Amino acid sequence: MKLGICTDRIEGSWTYGISGEIFFSPLFEMFAAMHVICNPEHHTESLVWWDRVKRQVDSAILDDIKALSDLTMQWFVPCDFIITNPYKEIRDMDIEEALLTLESYNIRHWKKIFEDNRCSITLSEKNRIIEVSRRFYEAYFRQEIMIIEPIMTSALRNVLTDWKNEGIAKASASVHDRLKYTKSEVIFYKDKEYHYKYDDLSKICLTGSTFLSPHLIMGYRDKELLLVKYFGRTKESTLPPKDLVSLYKGLSDGTRLQILKSLNHMPDSTQHLSVKLGISEAAVSKQLKLLSEAGLVTKTRKGNYMIYMVDEKALDFLTYRIYEYLM
Repeated sequence: MKLGICTDRIEGSWTYGISGEIFFSPLFEMFAAMHVICNPEHHTESLVWWDRVKRQVDSAILDDIKALSDLTMQWFVPCDFIITNPYKEIRDMDIEEALLTLESYNIRHWKKIFEDNRCSITLSEKNRIIEVSRRFYEAYFRQEIMIIEPIMTSALRNVLTDWKNEGIAKASASVHDRLKYTKSEVIFYKDKEYHYKYDDLSKICLTGSTFLSPHLIMGYRDKELLLVKYFGRTKESTLPPKDLVSLYKGLSDGTRLQILKSLNHMPDSTQHLSVKLGISEAAVSKQLKLLSEAGLVTKTRKGNYMIYMVDEKALDFLTYRIYEYLM
């Protein structure tokens, strides 16, 4: 739902003349919760919430949410319906109406959203996403959003007041540690630096979530910049995410690094790696198991052999992952 719009009229503001819009989408917040379910160990500030969900929600529903993780990029891809023209109407709907509307869009619309994220989807997969979302909503999130929505709308209206009183750039400086405003542009520090000149922006849109820390969520379409501000529900844990510890544990051994280097040049089998590195097949298998658990390698069967390959995305985001936690 749209909570307010304004145009920055604060003299001297870096974002002077740029329009701002603040909204809250219940469906976006539910997809954010489903994202946490896919990888709860990464969201240490939500572990208390996750423990409650495990007690209250049928494990079959949670398993189905996780089973759609790869297809939906951990439920981030469906969020694009909420921030993309001509689908922005969904942000003004409650969850039941929003799911009905998503269901009414034909598969061509779904494919366009997924292709924009370099993913693919079939009609049966679309129907599965709707069905699992509806089950989670009816089993649990219907009550959750009744608590979250008034809290979030109040907090976001306060942000709108700050925008009007201080200017958008100054009032948005606290959205995330890796979001910076300068005199001429907005900079996002993610896997790389993203720069957006104020001259190329017509509107800055902001929404909020109680689930998406430590992520910096941003988007840019049609001269509109989207920001997502995290509003913590409990004191944030200082414990590192378990998957991050596992990731760097996978890199903390010379043999595993040799294997990664070899696989980065060419996918290979346990047997061939054993010969190439001069160690036993059992030793290679042990190290590959740890690398797989760390998310650094994947495997596929080819005839009688299991072929291992580097997960390039995991390697690309190595420095980002540790930076995300340290910040």
